[in-house]
Amino acid sequence: MGPQATRVGGSAAGTERRLVAAAERLFAEHGVDAVSLRTVMQAAGTNVAAIHYHFGSKDGLLDAVLRSRLDQVTRERDAVLLELEERAITTHDLARALVRPVVAVLGSGGDHWIRLVGHLLATGDTRLASISESFFRRNATFIEVLERLSPGVPCRTLNFRLLQAMNTTLNILGDVERTRRLLGPEAETWTTDEVVADVVDLVTSVLAGPPAESIP
Repeated sequence: MGPQATRVGGSAAGTERRLVAAAERLFAEHGVDAVSLRTVMQAAGTNVAAIHYHFGSKDGLLDAVLRSRLDQVTRERDAVLLELEERAITTHDLARALVRPVVAVLGSGGDHWIRLVGHLLATGDTRLASISESFFRRNATFIEVLERLSPGVPCRTLNFRLLQAMNTTLNILGDVERTRRLLGPEAETWTTDEVVADVVDLVTSVLAGPPAESIP
């Protein structure tokens, strides 16, 4: 491959990255349907033709955005699921395992991605299907662990708890600053690590459900 081909390839890859980054932010801030391809193009410093060339359509661009961090999430979830297999765990351990991959994405600057996925999940958007298989396959392992931790609880209830735990995690960690604003001045010094710790505690409660003695 000659120097010219290398420059062209590098330029194409750079254009794709700029478009994905711009779309990730705009889709998260305004919603997918409210953002035009022209707006993405302007934010990325490219033209609409570039979007069609690289992604084919708006749905193709959204798919690229969703998949852009999927490998990272998958690696993190596989790592925590392996840890779950190697020792006895508590519901709090399971909550940490559920939250940890999201924290990893947040640490790599993926707050907009988290917010976008959280919105698509909460609204039942079918366009999330491009990455849902990976999530659901691994969620089955979480459910197996929950069944051991909560014997006698119907599987539908465990699935409901897991879904709400995921919604909660994505909603809060996708926009930590919004949570601080909602809580007022006292939350201004609330660090991200403290937010994560509180999210883990909250997710623990959601996964565990009510104390056995309180169930009629």
